[in-house]
Amino acid sequence: MNSAARRLLFFFFSFAALTACEDPKDIGLELQDENLIGTEFTDTLTIRTGTVFQGDSIPSFRSQSPLLGQYVDPVLGKVRASTITEVALNGSSLNFGAGAKVDSLVLTLDYSFKYADTLKAMQVNVHRLTGTFDERTSYFTTTPFPYDQTPVGSKAFFPRIDTETTNGVTTKKTRLLKIKLSSELANEFMAQSGQAGLADQAGFRNFFKGVALTVPEEENASIVGLNLSSTNSSLTLHYTTAEGTARQHNFLLGTGNYFTQLSSDRTGTTVAALQSNGSFVPATETGGDSYVQAGTQLLSKITFPYMNELKDIPGNLIINRAELIIPVKSASSANNLPGPPQLALYETNDANQFLRDISGAVRTVQEDGVNWPITARPAALRMIRKDGKDYYTINITTYLQDVLVGKRTNNGLLLGAAVVTSATNSAAGTVRPEVRPYRTIITNNEANPVRLLIYYSKLQ
Repeated sequence: MNSAARRLLFFFFSFAALTACEDPKDIGLELQDENLIGTEFTDTLTIRTGTVFQGDSIPSFRSQSPLLGQYVDPVLGKVRASTITEVALNGSSLNFGAGAKVDSLVLTLDYSFKYADTLKAMQVNVHRLTGTFDERTSYFTTTPFPYDQTPVGSKAFFPRIDTETTNGVTTKKTRLLKIKLSSELANEFMAQSGQAGLADQAGFRNFFKGVALTVPEEENASIVGLNLSSTNSSLTLHYTTAEGTARQHNFLLGTGNYFTQLSSDRTGTTVAALQSNGSFVPATETGGDSYVQAGTQLLSKITFPYMNELKDIPGNLIINRAELIIPVKSASSANNLPGPPQLALYETNDANQFLRDISGAVRTVQEDGVNWPITARPAALRMIRKDGKDYYTINITTYLQDVLVGKRTNNGLLLGAAVVTSATNSAAGTVRPEVRPYRTIITNNEANPVRLLIYYSKLQ
């Protein structure tokens, strides 16, 4: 055994086993069980972290909750979201009758998600689209789309989701956003009564291509997730017949094409240098912090710099069980800036790009016991709270053992916000990027480090 291996052996085994390892049951998966009798435990392996900008485009076409709004994160800067959507005719050969007079054209929006400071009024502008969706085009959060820069309607509102309890059943009720559009546009709609513009969907799309929902550039309030398919969401033309009867027609949202545009501005932040795909800022330059922000493609990189050196030690090191404990910075997940409900660990190369399988799907750490090349059982990290502190945890036993025996290259892992669905008997599990703008701050310093809890055996 060479001198370097002896030093590493002394550090990793003797020091880890004989000095201040914390009780593995303090946080984690209750690792101590009857199958681990006779194994040794350590949590002193060095782990390094940092923040990566992963520039791959995020699909947002017909995403579940198209986003709208803007807020300025005190740590990560400005995040902006706009929604581009078609409107459906909801009928054919519409004719409001001779002598009918328009009263108003009102856009009503339901929503089911809110993020950031909803105590501030949010200004929403409605613009008329000048371009049309193309079935040959893929729509991502960065895809541009043309619209008239002059709004046809605008309103300030406070996003609120109230709860109501009736007979012991609690339901949520949204305070709907209602925006009265310009009388000029309302008159245009009425003028199409009995004409080609209201004859069928193709004619209607030619007359009215849809709307862009935006906020002013100086906005600093919140972001909401719209529910376009809700029965409460519509574009409603109110009119009065020649006989004086008040009537309305609802044009539908959420049945056609729509997508979310997302952008960020990190000027003046500690991660302002993250501009190019794969760029990296180590946590040593950001006070021990690294960041995960959904939608803007900020991920935390986690590396195990001494894992490869373990291969030089004679004998076979067997990792019986390993859990990664990732602490969330205290007070960084306030009520208006909660962390992502789920995270995933993505495999990466040395340029901080996602690794992909033969089908092109990104490779993620799988549930424990699932061996490469199976990718149908992605593992999800969920936040837990213990003793007033928040953590994300994941069992990575199989992954680390694969690194140790050379099945995987030790390039570290990228921690990102994701939507993970579990595998069933009839369907594979899936993982896709989270678009809703959750963010979290990972801490990795002497007082509160990222820890890798390992039970191991050594076979001679």
